[in-house]
Amino acid sequence: GRYTLVELTHRYGDVQLPRVEVVDLRTEGAGDSFLSPTLLDRMQNCLAENKQIILLLNRRGFHTHVSCRSCGQVLSCPSCSISLTYHRANDRLMCHYCGHSQRLPSRCPTCDSAKLCYSGLGTQRIEDELAELFPDVPVLRMDADTTMSRTAHEEKFKAFAAGEYRIMIGTQMVAKGLDFPQVGLVGVLTADQSLYSDDYRSYENTFSLLTQVIGRAGRRAEQGLAVVQTYTPDNPVIELAAQQNYTDFFSLENVARRTMHYPPYADLFLFGFTGLQEQRVRQSASRMLQLLHTAATGEFAGVPVIALDPTPASVVRVAGKYRYKMLIKTRNTKQARDMVRHLLHTIHNDPVSRGVSVYVDINPASML
Repeated sequence: GRYTLVELTHRYGDVQLPRVEVVDLRTEGAGDSFLSPTLLDRMQNCLAENKQIILLLNRRGFHTHVSCRSCGQVLSCPSCSISLTYHRANDRLMCHYCGHSQRLPSRCPTCDSAKLCYSGLGTQRIEDELAELFPDVPVLRMDADTTMSRTAHEEKFKAFAAGEYRIMIGTQMVAKGLDFPQVGLVGVLTADQSLYSDDYRSYENTFSLLTQVIGRAGRRAEQGLAVVQTYTPDNPVIELAAQQNYTDFFSLENVARRTMHYPPYADLFLFGFTGLQEQRVRQSASRMLQLLHTAATGEFAGVPVIALDPTPASVVRVAGKYRYKMLIKTRNTKQARDMVRHLLHTIHNDPVSRGVSVYVDINPASML
């Protein structure tokens, strides 16, 4: 009874929803290109009709990583347990977590081999490919690298709205809340990218992103078209997003949330542990699980708790510090918060946590 569903059942001005084509990349590979033959054909038609195009790729940079073909070593950040991303604009490798930047080496730092190879794709690489395919078509790239100044977003979107660019390639910032009447085609290059993360909201986030970006096409009298490229076209999230079918998606996701005790059927308390020594961080997380068991079976026995074992964070090391997490599912009541307060006080005074920072995030915006 605390929430009421309000529905918008018609598009503004009774504009038709875009037609959606789902492209199976398993059967419609494009060789070295990341634009399938179907998407490329629809782009050519759209440009011939003097319409604009928006392409969504939720990953900036040129290549996602650089590796050595001889020893298999991936060039990684010295302070984080993640690969460095190659940015062609400044010919540097960069870490998107701590900001570390270094020159691209000519040889492998591990085995001294010259056989370095580039893998994956980012917005910069797609921008280069578009320049080769459509040399006379102005392309606008929108990502964190091109919009650093305070007025960059507004200026670039104004230029696109004025028709100075025919194609806009970007990350999530091009997917939501934009109204460009001349956009006739939207292309989603890798719809699977956000589908299989360790966040319980991965299906919801993917559905939301796809339905939002599909809605950027056909904003006026003519029906727009969206082309969604995916390796899993039979995934129900992809299918329902293509249909713009929120009702069935809600029913599907609601059953999963209820079964697995995820919000809104429970609240999540995410305990984070960070420190310079991985063993101490891991021991502190394990100690917290023991303290939770003692509290939940003793003084706070009335608090219903489902606890998941401590695990390394998805990126275990960031800026030189190791990160572990422990997740508990409960209800965000006063008694539950009292229990958490007691746990934090106890763990901070425990010798095993010396040098380890411990915090809790209730219903976090993103999983550690």
